[in-house]
Formats: sequence, C-alpha cells, structure tokens
Amino acid sequence: MFVNTRRILIEWGDCDPAGIVFFPRYLAFFDGCTWALFTTALGMRKSQLLTHYGTIGCPMVDLHTRFLIPSTYGDEVVVDFINGDPDRPI
Repeated sequence: MFVNTRRILIEWGDCDPAGIVFFPRYLAFFDGCTWALFTTALGMRKSQLLTHYGTIGCPMVDLHTRFLIPSTYGDEVVVDFINGDPDRPI
C-alpha cells in the first residue's frame, strides 16, 4: 500500500460568500493530490509525466466524497491519498 499525504491551506478564494469552502474546490484539491502522488511515486513532475507517457492528463473516473464538517478560510486540510490495492501498484 502506498500513501501520500498533502497539506492544503484553505485560501480566501476557495471559499463561498458564507465563508466555507465551495465544494467543487475539493475536486481541484484532489486533482492536485493525484499529481503529487505521481510525482512522489515516480519521481517525475506532471509536465514530465505527460510528455513521457504521451498523454494529455489523468481523469478522475470514480470519486466518492463525504463532507463531515465545513472547512473555512485559514484551515489546514490534510489529504491522505492511498493506493489500497497491492496487486495494482502505482
């Protein structure tokens, strides 16, 4: 199992007028975490990976989320990205 942890500071632009994170921003955070995982696991940045493998990106195909509490400006969110399938390494 491979785990990559990323800390994200919630910025003013991530929040809606009510002062909480606008939920689609989490999807952007997850996309960034995906590329951070690839960078850590493969030692290549996004631009290098795209060129090396001749692809245009990495789609998020099946995503499930649970919003337990709201995040607000100034919060630090910790995202643990886990590859839980040992037969399918990154």
